[in-house]
Amino acid sequence: MTVVDNITNANHTTKANYINDANYTIGTNYLIGANYITSKPNVYIHWINPPHHIRSQNLERLVIQCNNSCVYSNYNNSDIVIFDGNGLRGNPPKRTKSSQIWVFHIEESPPIAASHAWRQDSWRNQFNRSMSYRLDADIFAPYGFYEKRRHPFKKNITEIMSKKTKLAVILSGHCGVPSARVKYINLLRKYMPVDFYGRCGNLTCDKTKSHHYCTSKTAETYKFYLSFENTFCKDYVTEKFFRAEATDIVAVARGGADYARLSPEKTYIKTSDFNSVEALANYLKYLDKNETAYIEYLQRKWKYDVYLLEAGYPEKTKKILLKRMCDTCKNSRRWLKEKKVYENISDWYEKDICHSPTDIH
Repeated sequence: MTVVDNITNANHTTKANYINDANYTIGTNYLIGANYITSKPNVYIHWINPPHHIRSQNLERLVIQCNNSCVYSNYNNSDIVIFDGNGLRGNPPKRTKSSQIWVFHIEESPPIAASHAWRQDSWRNQFNRSMSYRLDADIFAPYGFYEKRRHPFKKNITEIMSKKTKLAVILSGHCGVPSARVKYINLLRKYMPVDFYGRCGNLTCDKTKSHHYCTSKTAETYKFYLSFENTFCKDYVTEKFFRAEATDIVAVARGGADYARLSPEKTYIKTSDFNSVEALANYLKYLDKNETAYIEYLQRKWKYDVYLLEAGYPEKTKKILLKRMCDTCKNSRRWLKEKKVYENISDWYEKDICHSPTDIH
């Protein structure tokens, strides 16, 4: 379960703990402010092709907050260079230092990645480290994480429940995906009502509004949000899930990850816990009629702040990126001493990582 303590204290070390993986921790020191003085030589970092939601952040300002003498610099001067896998094109650039560490960053699952340049022979033996949603990456970079609150949220349950007059909803614009998402939804609709917003469905949200707005509005009137991933891949859980976890609606998760290692227990429902689509529908209809049992899901969520990578949550996105950059800074000196090379990054990223759905009968 990805849970971190509060990180506003400059001298505080945060740890991400994972259920069933007690020895796996990520510690990161954060500095909030610019008055930190260190005798350590600077480590220079550059992101050569960041995706838009990262490019829109001030990376230089983020890096300076890390308590590890890191400085954001240009490519030629950098010790650590991060490449976004989705933006790789053609052949790799020339290394400007023999000691330069190249980091492979990827947020998408292999079947839907926009670029497959990393499969080319020219990218073999180039990457030294990885940054990904995968738990076995050198830098674990999930779409979201949980921060335990000192005190749970106190909310007006009567008011929240009085507005929830509908059962289940999904927002999605991608139809023919490897997970057969639409097919599963159509099976579910045989047993219960499901409203489908987006290109693949029968309803539309205001096109001038963000996903954040649409999710927030549907969270008010629906009890369940179908957080169905587009692929079944190892550790792959996207903003669809964390968006629901951040609002007053219960997520129904369907994907290839071990959700118990990434999320607090019983704040969501997994389709894989049921031996049929009908059994899942029966449980959701039970919760619809049993308000006490439904509210327990919400109350467990209220023990956490949820941070996610999403344009509609700029401050939450900034905190996620701060953690990525500070984890990189924290590990940078060790990386420069301990040389490592992925002979073929494609093998690590793609080989035996994804599978076809087995829950559609």
